[in-house]
Amino acid sequence: MTVEADNRLLLALCAGMKPDERLSVSEWADKYRYLSPEASAEPGLWRTSRVPYMKEIMDKLSAMDPTEEVIFMKGAQISATESGLNWVGYVIDISPGPMLMVQPTDVMCKRNSKIRFDPMVEATHRLRKKIQPARSRDSGNTMLQKEFTGGVIVMTGANSAVGLRSMPVKYLFLDEIDGYPEDLDSEGSPIELAMARTRTFSRRKVYKCSTPTVEGRSSIEREFENTDKRYYHLPCPHCGTFQKLIWAQVKWELENPDTAYYECIECGCKIEEHQKTQMLAVGQWLAEDPDKTSAKKAGYHLSALYSPVGWYSWADAVLDFMKAKKDPTLLKVFVNTVLGETWKERGEAPPWEGIFDRREHYQVNMPKKEVALITTGVDVQADRLEVDIVGWCKGKESYSLDYRVINGDTSNVKVWNELAKIVDESWLREDGMTLPMRMMAVDTGYNTTMVYEFCRRFDLSRVIAIKGQDKQATIIGPPKFVDIAPNGKRIGKMRLFHVGVSILKSELYGWLRQRIGEDGVVPPGYCHFPEYGPEYFKGITAEQLEFKIEKGYRKYQWVKKYPRNEPLDARNYARAAASVLGMDRWTEAQWNQIAGHGTQKRPEKERKQRQGSFWDK
Repeated sequence: MTVEADNRLLLALCAGMKPDERLSVSEWADKYRYLSPEASAEPGLWRTSRVPYMKEIMDKLSAMDPTEEVIFMKGAQISATESGLNWVGYVIDISPGPMLMVQPTDVMCKRNSKIRFDPMVEATHRLRKKIQPARSRDSGNTMLQKEFTGGVIVMTGANSAVGLRSMPVKYLFLDEIDGYPEDLDSEGSPIELAMARTRTFSRRKVYKCSTPTVEGRSSIEREFENTDKRYYHLPCPHCGTFQKLIWAQVKWELENPDTAYYECIECGCKIEEHQKTQMLAVGQWLAEDPDKTSAKKAGYHLSALYSPVGWYSWADAVLDFMKAKKDPTLLKVFVNTVLGETWKERGEAPPWEGIFDRREHYQVNMPKKEVALITTGVDVQADRLEVDIVGWCKGKESYSLDYRVINGDTSNVKVWNELAKIVDESWLREDGMTLPMRMMAVDTGYNTTMVYEFCRRFDLSRVIAIKGQDKQATIIGPPKFVDIAPNGKRIGKMRLFHVGVSILKSELYGWLRQRIGEDGVVPPGYCHFPEYGPEYFKGITAEQLEFKIEKGYRKYQWVKKYPRNEPLDARNYARAAASVLGMDRWTEAQWNQIAGHGTQKRPEKERKQRQGSFWDK
């Protein structure tokens, strides 16, 4: 053996005897983690000093820290997920073991693997040496499984019971848990299913983070409330008083977002945006409920008001608020993603008499010239179909064009043939333009097979089958394929759309409370109704949100205050159909373009138009 070979052997032996570095997650990230140009607006070596509020959260996930669970309820634009990836890199490099990463859906897992995880590995030399590319032969790696010495990372969606039962894990990363289903395939909460995977490890680590959704139904809020609730306090540069940043102290002048500043809650002095960097550097996490402080669990809350200078400014927040303040749907997004707080739904139904008293004298089935598209919602009962036909205008303003009841046994095809006529119906707008029925949404809660059979008769762009999900955090969830099996014999598949009915009810009640301003300005979402009878307006306000205490937590549920709630359901299904068409994303230019579409004017005698309504007085 040559001298050179002896030296190499000696160096290798010394390297093998050298103890592992004793680093925290933040120290590891500052030393080794690189952000790629593809995945970051600030590529290069990670700097915890850029987001100093994340240091304690990351270090709680370090191997030497006794904390087992870290709960993080947060706004957007504060680097919560990237900090979680720092922990993932630390596990691979310093403290290997089996890890499970859970996203709300399998689709999001694949996206996260492609645009976040893989670029992190590629940009970070320490990780690139330990995880071979998935394309390498016998690498043991796929898009959703990454093997490394001493451990493996499996990525799965919270919508996959099989993925959550896959293996015991020491490390668990639960991202955006408010997007998880409440109950997964009747097996229970996906959060609890995932937590069960960690029970055999005495020094487990669990990181749960999410933007919150609705009060009483938010998983991250429930988790956070069961901790000592730590908030990041910053010192005023004028008086030195430590305080957590709250929206009420953000001020601006003359409706100009560029004048935004923060007003110290103690001395009242102006704090400018550029002073935030210095304040963040010396901030402190302080517990609001120290009696719940535990060595095993820590809970943190942070809003986007803490976002570093150059990312999301106070001026940006003011601008977003000014855009959202008149629209309950946009305001909910602001509260969730900017303030990092749950949205408090107004579940109390508005008095039906007030809506009845402001009915308008217009002809049913005669859309106003502002109407851009027409959708239909269908509620299915044993002996009838109840159908709400709604015309939508710019700003989600709406006109009820007709409410029809098709009587008959819904297990018989005859009643469905009558409904099919509405699919092919068209309406002559008051300016002479003819509008088709763009989309019909049919509830599958009753006589499900008949609904499936009916929907199969039409293209998916015209008629969809829907199912209400009370706990869903979005109006429309991704469609799922379901079997069509009349008499137990499978004859095919079709797409079923899940609808967040609780969100729709709260949104509608907010719209119903609105009034046209004294200046004649119609607020976004305003609902116009013709001269229907009282029973319709009782039906559209038939439910209200009530809560009960269950296992120490406030739980909300919708309960009937009037016996007939079909108008409420049918209206919300028509709204869901409009959402599927993309109404929530249309710009003003798109609205104007869509409103101009139609067919040529037809003679009055050829119009297929109902002259009355079931709900007429």
